Amino acid sequence: MSDQPNEKDQDRDGGPAYTPAHPIKRIVAWVGIVYMVCLVGLNLYPFFHGGDYLTGVAPLFACPGIAGLLAIALWSLRQKDTTYSKKASMAVLALVCVVGLIVSLALGIPPLMEGLVG
Repeated sequence: MSDQPNEKDQDRDGGPAYTPAHPIKRIVAWVGIVYMVCLVGLNLYPFFHGGDYLTGVAPLFACPGIAGLLAIALWSLRQKDTTYSKKASMAVLALVCVVGLIVSLALGIPPLMEGLVG
């Protein structure tokens, strides 16, 4: 067995062939990026507002996770080779995610606006 990759695993330039990440992995990565941006913004807020912390915005931190779960449910729902029971459960999960997203935004946006304006 040699250390050289197979010809089918290489592109024209001789390097390894590109294989993109699975869509679910990409969705989870974007959710992580959004969480990091939110955490950086939350930690920088006291520097620009006289040391006061932003309070009452905890429901907004559920939104990226809920939106990511909604995206995964919709992606799974659109797959052609899944069973009807999985499609039904993904549809129910998508509806629950939409309701959770609306509730989280309704609870989190007023304190955010109060903190940013006031």
